[in-house]
Amino acid sequence: MKILIIDHQFFIRAGLIHLITSYASDVAIYEAPSFDVAKEYLRHQNNYNLIFLDMDLPDAEIRPTLATLKKMAPAAHVVLFSWPRPLSEVRQALTAGVRSYLPKDASAEEAKLAIRILLQNDRYLPDESRLNDRVSSQGSAENFLSPRQLEIMQLLAQGLSNKEIATILGITEGTIRVHLSAIFKAIKVSNRTEATLWYLLRQKRLVG
Repeated sequence: MKILIIDHQFFIRAGLIHLITSYASDVAIYEAPSFDVAKEYLRHQNNYNLIFLDMDLPDAEIRPTLATLKKMAPAAHVVLFSWPRPLSEVRQALTAGVRSYLPKDASAEEAKLAIRILLQNDRYLPDESRLNDRVSSQGSAENFLSPRQLEIMQLLAQGLSNKEIATILGITEGTIRVHLSAIFKAIKVSNRTEATLWYLLRQKRLVG
């Protein structure tokens, strides 16, 4: 997996690299302290799996930066990696092509969970309370969960065990547990039964 971190703060980059390498060894990580440096990397190779993008780069504005990334690395999973900003700005970035959002003030537990999910190339969004003006609590399951998490929920609703779900999806039981933890947190439930009910209600449009 190839990862590009675009952030002007050395200690932030170093901390993120430490966290990533705690969960993955087969990764190539490139650091760019400015967007100009990032563009040089992208001119030579554009097949990055993940790009962590700081929203406060001193040499770039977020909208043209996202447009450039979309053109130079169209297949990359872009993660907005920023200190807290107005939710309207985060929403605009998500609309402009950002797939995931990892706030820099995330707790250790949140950050670890996010990195484990992102290393599976699945979408990560923080707790709903951070995004409560972007999605409605009465919305459909698709508003809350990534495509992989929706697959897991569909199988969970059929009464399958973690082992059976892992076998069908070709991933490990550990990865299933990580996803379920993220799902429970995103939809504010505490167990499989509540999650299944939440999913079935939305599929049947009894809620929202």
